[in-house]
Amino acid sequence: MKKLLLWLVMVVLMVALLLGGAAAAFYAMTGENKLPQEHPTLAGTALEPNGYQWTVPVLGEYVQRDFSALSNLTVQKLGDVGDQAPELIIPDWVSRSELTLTGPDGSTVLTGDASAFSGYTYTSNGQYDLALTLYRDAGQDTVGLSTGWYAYRASYTVNIQPKATLSTDRAAQGTVVAVAVTGILDGSTPELECDLGTVWFRPTANGFMGYIAVSYNTSGGAHDLVLTCGDLVQQLSLSVTESKTATVEVPADTLSMVGGSSQQYKNAIWPLYSQGDSQKQWQGAFAAPVSSAATAEYGDRLSVEGSVSGRATGLIYGAAEPGSRVSAPQSGTVVYAGTLDITGGTVVIDHGCGVKSYLFGMGELRVEKGQTVEQGDEVGLTTDAHQLLYELRIGNKSADPAAAIKGSSGLQYKENQ
Repeated sequence: MKKLLLWLVMVVLMVALLLGGAAAAFYAMTGENKLPQEHPTLAGTALEPNGYQWTVPVLGEYVQRDFSALSNLTVQKLGDVGDQAPELIIPDWVSRSELTLTGPDGSTVLTGDASAFSGYTYTSNGQYDLALTLYRDAGQDTVGLSTGWYAYRASYTVNIQPKATLSTDRAAQGTVVAVAVTGILDGSTPELECDLGTVWFRPTANGFMGYIAVSYNTSGGAHDLVLTCGDLVQQLSLSVTESKTATVEVPADTLSMVGGSSQQYKNAIWPLYSQGDSQKQWQGAFAAPVSSAATAEYGDRLSVEGSVSGRATGLIYGAAEPGSRVSAPQSGTVVYAGTLDITGGTVVIDHGCGVKSYLFGMGELRVEKGQTVEQGDEVGLTTDAHQLLYELRIGNKSADPAAAIKGSSGLQYKENQ
């Protein structure tokens, strides 16, 4: 019996030694290569860790190995990053972050998580100091992975200069041209003087964005634009080319609807040209208001019984079956919903920044003034009393809705900035 007990003890000891040896081997083989190897980048340069604390599982939750390095005052110097706000890219392994940005005068200008950095607007040039800590916290998604944090310290200099840029310097009639203004550090709001209509500017992460509608009747050739914003005075030039148009036969009442010359129409619609929300409400491409194809394109010459008497200020859907669903081309707020003598059921949707959709020629309306709509929401039904007309205007200037529907309009130019 004693021999059996002795043998069992020896077996247990051997197993313990083997397990201990295996654990020691696994422990020894577990190195810093088990830590996250991807680091954030700032202005295109990878940041170097300035201190870290990580726990790496060796045998599940029973055996773990710690790796650490004390943070210090060393700052990674990135130098002059140019005249654009630098981009901070965070690795996918990060579950939580802490960020502090110090300005040229030594004051803290930004605190929060790393996502706040992309929305920061610089108010002065000079050197900025960034302190960043990235964490991977323990959780269901990190089983078997190292958990802990890296700290980073970096400095960089910005030298942002005010500048205005057009989305294109050559535009066909009907085009929407975007105007991007960057580098405005004094809080000024830009103004654009030109013969192409009033431009509404919206704030962006890097400055401002405005939109110019080049209408079908804009004269071809060069158009001078003068942008002012604080100390910035910049001259721009836009070359307009004439678009080819077709001649389309339409009912006589369509010409009256396109012309919009009655006093009732002027009283209801014209004030909307200079009113509205300054914030952008659309996102991405617009959508056609009905499923049928347009029978007249923007700028087409409209003929009644063989006599050309006007131009299409939008898309005409003459083939839409009466009672067809008419939907909102984009998100926005209904600023007019009613019936006018020459345009029938009329709905105007404000998309912000001076951009509005005008839907004329409906029968029954399904929305009311003040209502918020999303793209595709039903706003009314077509009727056999009128042809449906869809106008897209910036202020009082019309633009081709087809480009916005294709997603190739200036309205989509860098719209996420």
